[in-house]
Amino acid sequence: MRANLMLAAVLTAQSHAADVDQLNCPPSVPITMAPEGVSALQEWRVEGSRVLYLNSATPIAGPPEQHGDLAEYTSRRGKNTWSYTYNLQRDFPDGKWLECGYGTHNQLTLSRRMPDAIKACTFLYKRGEKAGQFDVKIDCR
Repeated sequence: MRANLMLAAVLTAQSHAADVDQLNCPPSVPITMAPEGVSALQEWRVEGSRVLYLNSATPIAGPPEQHGDLAEYTSRRGKNTWSYTYNLQRDFPDGKWLECGYGTHNQLTLSRRMPDAIKACTFLYKRGEKAGQFDVKIDCR
């Protein structure tokens, strides 16, 4: 039987307006074991990374609980980079959102609403220093 570990993200973020220039994903998020997870593992020693690194970034339709993944984009491949460009010039009744995924399988996501005036976004990916980590530059207009 598998033991389920619950990881809680500990984030310290300054609140600021969702300005186009501020649409960037934090490069990493610190993690800790939730108290109920620690008490369930009395005979086990916990070892591992205390940080999850950025793995992905994408616009989504509506808040994250709606799972509004966007399938229409164009992609470009460079020598050491690749990019995805999304045309966002259509109706988004529940808003346009930015979703940032952390960990090699996006075990944790952060999401925030983007300004409605954004018409397109390009996400430029480059491999990071850590396994599964990507540096993602976001350009929205």
